[in-house]
Amino acid sequence: MADLPLTIAIFKHGQWDSVRDGSVTPTGIRLEHADVGSPYRPMVRELAFDVAEIALTTYICAKSLGVPITGIPIFSNRDVTMTPVLYNVRSGIKKPKDLEGRRVGLRSYTVTNNTQCRGLLSYAFGVDSSKVTWVVTDDAHVAQYKDPQNVEYAPEGSSLDEMLVKGEIDAGIQLRVEPQGDIGYLVSEEEGDEIGLRYHRETGVYPIGHVMTIKDDVLKKQPWVAKAMYDAFVASKDRYLAELKGVEHPSKRDRQTLRNQEIVDGDPFPMGLKLNRHSLEGRVRMYVEQRIIAAPMTVDSLFAAETLNL
Repeated sequence: MADLPLTIAIFKHGQWDSVRDGSVTPTGIRLEHADVGSPYRPMVRELAFDVAEIALTTYICAKSLGVPITGIPIFSNRDVTMTPVLYNVRSGIKKPKDLEGRRVGLRSYTVTNNTQCRGLLSYAFGVDSSKVTWVVTDDAHVAQYKDPQNVEYAPEGSSLDEMLVKGEIDAGIQLRVEPQGDIGYLVSEEEGDEIGLRYHRETGVYPIGHVMTIKDDVLKKQPWVAKAMYDAFVASKDRYLAELKGVEHPSKRDRQTLRNQEIVDGDPFPMGLKLNRHSLEGRVRMYVEQRIIAAPMTVDSLFAAETLNL
């Protein structure tokens, strides 16, 4: 019997190199790689691929709204840090708690890094996200999603960097403007690292950035595909970690992997639900608190039945 052809869109992470170059292949499957910048919108709006790596926030938002895709417990982009927060010193803000009642710019409300930053602002400083007006320039990846009432769109063509400098917003997350003149760090990169590490150590949550997803139509017809994909990606990840030990000049992503390896004192890319259930439950709670999903979802409802015991 010929191998099952599946289209797949994944990022160029080192741990996926063996899947991308074909030296590791899922049993019974012939992968056809799609070369796209980001598979998020094509996957959740058009079901453009059979399998795709997308942001965890995008996936859970899509799943909650009935988009017919399901997760495979293959995870990447693990990052315990908090994105820096910039502010305009003329705004009168003195501390992060002062963000309540203010206008804070970010690209999109449901971006995973922004979601994590809001969660850590709450954890470290008691900031109530619902009391902040979030000013965005992009809509959510998921077409059916409706932003909370405290989210507003900047005028078309606006630059959040320019709006911050002009004082049209008071602060911003993940902006590119340099901290100089009236612009300073409300939470610096160094402080964000410390907060993220403390959160990880105190809660046991190891943040997840990306998750592998599969179209429900594929899963219904060929349920074995989920486990076959899982095994291939675990093998690719294991090969990458073994080879990383001998890399003389590690890339930026390699250095991030090595740092995470020290932080977790072990595998920086744990796969399966047994090792990630607690972190996923923490993420679901955060999404409910930030009104990204309307109600809690169980971890088991998010992943393919054939992978629930992994």
